[in-house]
Amino acid sequence: MSSVAIIALILASLWLVSQVVPLERAIRVRNAFLLRRGRDEDFAWTPVSPPAGYRVETTNPPIEIERALNEAGVMRINDPWARARAIVTMLVSHARGEGAIRADLATTFRGIVAGRGYCADYVRVYLAAASHAGLFCRQWAFSFDGFGGHGHTFVEVFDPARDAWAFLDVHNNVYATLAGSATPLSALELRRAILACPAELEFRRAGPGRLGFPHPHKLLAYYRRGVAEWYLFWGNDVISRDATRIMRPIASRIGTLLHRVRGATWRLPPFVALATPENDVEVKRMERLRRHVVAAVVFASASCALLLVSRLSALAGVGHA
Repeated sequence: MSSVAIIALILASLWLVSQVVPLERAIRVRNAFLLRRGRDEDFAWTPVSPPAGYRVETTNPPIEIERALNEAGVMRINDPWARARAIVTMLVSHARGEGAIRADLATTFRGIVAGRGYCADYVRVYLAAASHAGLFCRQWAFSFDGFGGHGHTFVEVFDPARDAWAFLDVHNNVYATLAGSATPLSALELRRAILACPAELEFRRAGPGRLGFPHPHKLLAYYRRGVAEWYLFWGNDVISRDATRIMRPIASRIGTLLHRVRGATWRLPPFVALATPENDVEVKRMERLRRHVVAAVVFASASCALLLVSRLSALAGVGHA
């Protein structure tokens, strides 16, 4: 019986290791536990009544971000949509090249000021800055690999003047409208336009600074590539997620490590997939992966328990002898 339990434990452990090495596979497993199918009501809400479980930020950002908002004059802008675009300008005005930062918020902001940053870095800092500036945002993303983690992320800002959401791609410094209209599209309106009338879609510069895609048709092709795999982060609490009890000087030195540990240990909010017939196979694949991981963990735990019982029984037998 012990040999069977050992073999079972080894097989379950080897399979689990194969699912988390390399890092890309571990991210897919994490996403499988965070992802759930969305319903229409998961996307049709406003900040007046956020849905149950949605994690709303209530904490102040790092002092570096507060100071930058004041220095850029963002806090003096009355119009919410103009304020939202001014924060984009505050960030992209520093952009000089690529290079992921993936660290705590303060370190990430300094990296952006130094000219680096991927879309996720920009969005995290933007969400923190926007919250302090009195703007309610939610974070969207799309993937190219079946919700596995390779893709793009952007925000949607609620404009109380129009009582409507507005799509805003922070890293690429654009928002979207339909030809002949100056009204910003929401994220879902943008997605519908990509599918139904891409020729009528216009990407407009959000503000001064570099464009991620100088040629709009290439940006459109980028979005069309990921149009089948959109999902909404179930929370905008990037500052609270970043909180640590470690002293600031130490935290600043290990910010990258802290960020990766938090990401690997499920501190991210759930992902709500915009479920469609086109992505049903991919969503089912993630649900199946989640079930398999749970089963493997249970199987390995049961094998360990059986080995422990066998060992204790053997020790008890020796004691009675």
